[in-house]
Amino acid sequence: MANPVMNFEIVSQESKSLKDFYSAVFEWDINEYAEDYYWFKTGSDADNGIEGTIYPLNDEMNLVENVPFSNNVTIYVAVADINTTIEKLVGRGGKVLMQPTVVSDKGEKIAMFIDPSGNRIGLYQQ
Repeated sequence: MANPVMNFEIVSQESKSLKDFYSAVFEWDINEYAEDYYWFKTGSDADNGIEGTIYPLNDEMNLVENVPFSNNVTIYVAVADINTTIEKLVGRGGKVLMQPTVVSDKGEKIAMFIDPSGNRIGLYQQ
């Protein structure tokens, strides 16, 4: 398939706390490669997990003048049990934005939450 998602970034002034949040909720092995900069892979090569980074807002982001900037990218994380995941993320300071909703006749579900830094993230259960 052309143009697969191969990486994602989560940008926040609270990168350390988000590293702890995502590590606890999804059990990702997140490594610091520079101060407040983190790298991780969301799965193994066998299950096509993609790489991600968490880092703070910085002056290296060359934004185009007069173009509003919004940290609003939604990624969907595949989980085995969407309700258990929601319990975990709420316990770590996340907020449910959309309760689990069946989206197919196969019983697939999605939900959305806001992480402690205000980023919108989706959950997907097959």
